[in-house]
Amino acid sequence: MAKSLKVHKSVGEEYLATAKQGSAVHRYPFPPEMVWNALLDAETWTLWLPITKVIWTSPKPWGPGTTRTVEIGQQKVEETFFAWEEGRRMAFRFERSTLPVSAAVEDYRVVPVEGGCEMRWSGKASAPLFLGGLITAQLTKGLLQGQPKLEELIAADPDKYK
Repeated sequence: MAKSLKVHKSVGEEYLATAKQGSAVHRYPFPPEMVWNALLDAETWTLWLPITKVIWTSPKPWGPGTTRTVEIGQQKVEETFFAWEEGRRMAFRFERSTLPVSAAVEDYRVVPVEGGCEMRWSGKASAPLFLGGLITAQLTKGLLQGQPKLEELIAADPDKYK
């Protein structure tokens, strides 16, 4: 039987600014637009993170208010983007999910640096007992392990992300 989706707290910038959050930074030897284009590609997410399916549920052009559904094995997350700076930043909250969280956000920033760019991720989850910290730690671990994989994907098929 499928798990039902729970509605989470509607959080955004203020939530990211409070309490402990996870972070992961990776330097890429590519122009920022290549990394940004990889973040826009639904299939690519499934190749560098432990995600099994991504569906953009809003039409283009994407921006604040855009929605997306992500599946992680048997888990499902419906996301709403509250921040969008084309080519530079996307941040979303978990609107509804099957996860045991009361609120969660992820923030992806692509920043130009000498010789390429950095992707700077931060995220945070709240849940009963110790689960919020555990879920935040799992998100952080996934990003730390996934970003080198994303670099390999872009290097292997640079034309796809131009």
